[in-house]
Formats: sequence, structure tokens, C-alpha cells
Amino acid sequence: MRKIIPVLLIVLLIPVGYYFASYWGGSANSGPGEGNIAHAPTGGCPIIENSTPECRPMNDFMKLNRTVYSPNDTMVITITNNGNVNFTTSYHFSLYRLENGTWKEVPVNLMFIEIAVIIEPGKSWEQRVNLADLNLEPGRYKIEKTVVVTEPVNKRSIGIKASAEFDVRG
Repeated sequence: MRKIIPVLLIVLLIPVGYYFASYWGGSANSGPGEGNIAHAPTGGCPIIENSTPECRPMNDFMKLNRTVYSPNDTMVITITNNGNVNFTTSYHFSLYRLENGTWKEVPVNLMFIEIAVIIEPGKSWEQRVNLADLNLEPGRYKIEKTVVVTEPVNKRSIGIKASAEFDVRG
């Protein structure tokens, strides 16, 4: 009986592993109903498994209104959808400070409205962030948001971390 249990586990795990591998690991050039999202939101590079160092997924769809702010300024984040599928994001963001060559997360003690913001192809969305609420010291920062892209045929999604760097002076 003791020898049968490991054999049964292996026999059950192989089909489950195959299912997950075929569901999430399909080719980026496959037809409808197969594989993952074929192209990055702003270009022709694949988003997921076929990315190469020469052709990485682009996340240049998030921009800031400036690159240098004072601690009391209001930052405007703009997310532009130049793709052909909807983007989904939210008001939540993460903030990092560059310290000794490493990005360290900065606690953001804010409450965020949990609303899904859908950005249609060809449209943009702006979010205003009052930097005074964050009590930032002078330095180099990076703000990061998750943008979810959903493939319309089989509704598979991928979250892309979009980020932009800025300096706080004064």
C-alpha cells in the first residue's frame, strides 16, 4: 500500500502539470484559443514566453508630467493605451527610492479606492498624486503600477508592471 500512494500521486500530477503547461505556456504565435497574448501593448514584441533580450515587452505606456518635483508638487501619471485590447489598472501604486544602487520600497500610507479603471484602445487615463501626502525626502524615486492586458478571445490576462522614475528636490 505504501508504494501505491507515490505512484498514484505521480500519475495524477503529470496530467495536471501538462494542463497548466499547455494552458499558460502556449506559443505567442498560436491561433485563437491557444497560447497567451501575442503582442505587447505598444509594439510588436511578444509579451510573455517569446521575449528575448533584443525584444523585451515594452511598458512605455506610463508617463509622468515631469521628471523633477518638489516635495509639495502634484504628480500626474498618464497611462496611454496604444494597443488593440483594453487595459485595466487601478489607483494603487508602489513607490521605491534608490538607495546605494538598489530600489527600496517606500511605505505608502494612503488608502486607495478599489476601482478597476478600464482604458480602451487609443485612450489615456490620468491619475494625480499629491506628493505632500507621501512626505518624500529629496532623492531618486520610481513609481510603479500594474496594468492588466486581457486577450479578448479566451480572456487570458497578464499583469505588466509599468514604472517611471523621477527626482524629488528641495
